[in-house]
Amino acid sequence: MFGKFFVRILFAVLALTSVANASYFFHSYSAIKNKLHPQGDVAVIQYYHNALAPINYVIVDKRANTAILFGPQGQVLQEIRVQVFAGDELGKGGAGIYLSAGEHDKVHFGQAQKDGSIRGLFRGSLQVPANTPVYVIPQNSEHRFRLRNYGISFGADKVLKNRSAFNYSPASKTFHQSKLTTTLEDPFLRRYVKALQDEKVNLMKLLQLDNDDYNMLAEFSFGVLSPETNFGKSIKYRIKEAMPLLVAILKGNGLDTERNSQGPTQIKKIPQVISDAYDIEKRDLKEPENAAIATLAFVAGQLKELRTMASAHPGISEETLQDYLYYLYNGRRNEIRTGTASPEQNVSIRKIKSAIQQLKIEEGVEPLLLSRF
Repeated sequence: MFGKFFVRILFAVLALTSVANASYFFHSYSAIKNKLHPQGDVAVIQYYHNALAPINYVIVDKRANTAILFGPQGQVLQEIRVQVFAGDELGKGGAGIYLSAGEHDKVHFGQAQKDGSIRGLFRGSLQVPANTPVYVIPQNSEHRFRLRNYGISFGADKVLKNRSAFNYSPASKTFHQSKLTTTLEDPFLRRYVKALQDEKVNLMKLLQLDNDDYNMLAEFSFGVLSPETNFGKSIKYRIKEAMPLLVAILKGNGLDTERNSQGPTQIKKIPQVISDAYDIEKRDLKEPENAAIATLAFVAGQLKELRTMASAHPGISEETLQDYLYYLYNGRRNEIRTGTASPEQNVSIRKIKSAIQQLKIEEGVEPLLLSRF
């Protein structure tokens, strides 16, 4: 009971903040999501509309054979027993997000968010206004609703992935700017953070990232400065940067300094898309702007890999991805594959999480109302 009350308060604060200045702090938003998602699909949908999108909506529960029409303040306007189609697949009018598309002979149809197709959803005497959001709750626990990009999405239970048979929400194509700042006074870090801010939209497009993923990776890209080089201040790092030939020889690479990890985040390889778009080479990583851009792109590739590996570790979910990224960053994939990775016991990951507290991401966006598929 306390958990639900806590989340309700947080959402109220979030909603009031949006009215006051149309901005959100991503860290607080993430905390809300992580509290809310375990409470289930209905809780996610209700909190979203109560706090961020006060409009009529319908929840169809296939397991309970019910359909409920809610009003803008979350009040129940009508509740009936219905006949539903078996299965969660899109082709069967399955689980997911729809817009009401009319009714014929008491069969209610919806326009699927995924592809705009019109599907029969249920049979019953419910008075549903046109274009009302309709949420069909899955029968199978392999799927779930989430808050994402300040809207609501439907997808796989564990981590986001493409499954063509289901009405999963498409990737967000909304690109917008955010304000990134750090409480730390160091000029190098200020420039690093400003690059993450200024290049956000361009990097989202280049790397095909949505807003939530970019912000999560920006947090990690800042936090990883701590365990790797103590924000570029460690003596070990300064020696490595001053004597790259010695490092190469000690590592058994002869005079090949290109195989050295470089920059304040100790990048091993700059993604080709970044080299092409920004003309950045490893020797350029001493500059904070170059290091920030390359680091975010580097971990963006690892995020995609981590999602494909998620089934190997019971602790990995969409809500915990950031905690496990450092295992791939450090080349310790085997701990993911064998299910032995324990981020809560990893000193470096604790440093990352502590450093992230010194970064603020302010989102100057209005809530993305369901709507425009």
